[in-house]
This record gives sequence, structure tokens and C-alpha cells, in this order.
Amino acid sequence: MDDNGTMRYAVRRLFNSHPKFEVCGEAEHGREAVEKAPNLLPDLIILDHSMPVMNGLEAAPLLLKLLPEVWLILFTVHEGQELRRLAHIAGIHAVVLKRDASTHLIAQAEALVAQGFAA
Repeated sequence: MDDNGTMRYAVRRLFNSHPKFEVCGEAEHGREAVEKAPNLLPDLIILDHSMPVMNGLEAAPLLLKLLPEVWLILFTVHEGQELRRLAHIAGIHAVVLKRDASTHLIAQAEALVAQGFAA
């Protein structure tokens, strides 16, 4: 989920071009993701850090309450240990910088999904 339509399109194309993944939905903000996720039942959700209505850090605990076995990746332009610490507290399993999307996003998604269900 990302509030930027161009970024959602790019991430969707990246995942749809990979044989192991199928995009089942997308959202503009965290509240929409929380509303859609129980019907879509994704294995993995990519959350943007900065969004209107509800950001990724706010949405993560709600998503995990609804879908405790879902993997969560925080997708962000922001760097730093404090953000990683907050992401961990929120239950997010990995943080990927947007500038590294083409090289790290799929690899991180594969690594998480290969582990089986989130704990």
C-alpha cells in the first residue's frame, strides 16, 4: 500500500513480473489496507511508512491482529535505527528503502515467505 499511485503501479509491476508472487490488492492508506486485508487474505503486505489517514506503523498492529500469519514489510524513503526500532515494535518483519526497491524488495519478500507463516 502506498498513497502514491505511481509507486503502487511500480511495485505491482515488480511483483507481477515475478513467478512466485501474485498481487491480490492494493490500498492508498493504512485504513483502507486494514479494511481490505481480511477479504483478500494476503501472505505478505507492503506498507508505506508515510501516508495520510493511517501510516504503515499504525496499520501494522491492526493488520497483525486481523491476520496474525501475514508478513509485513515497511517500504520507506526514511532511514535510521529509530525507524527500524519503531517498525519492530509495531510488528513489522522487515524494512526496505524505496531507493533499493528494484534490488531488495522482491528478495526480502522471498526470504520472509520462505520462512513460512509469520509468528
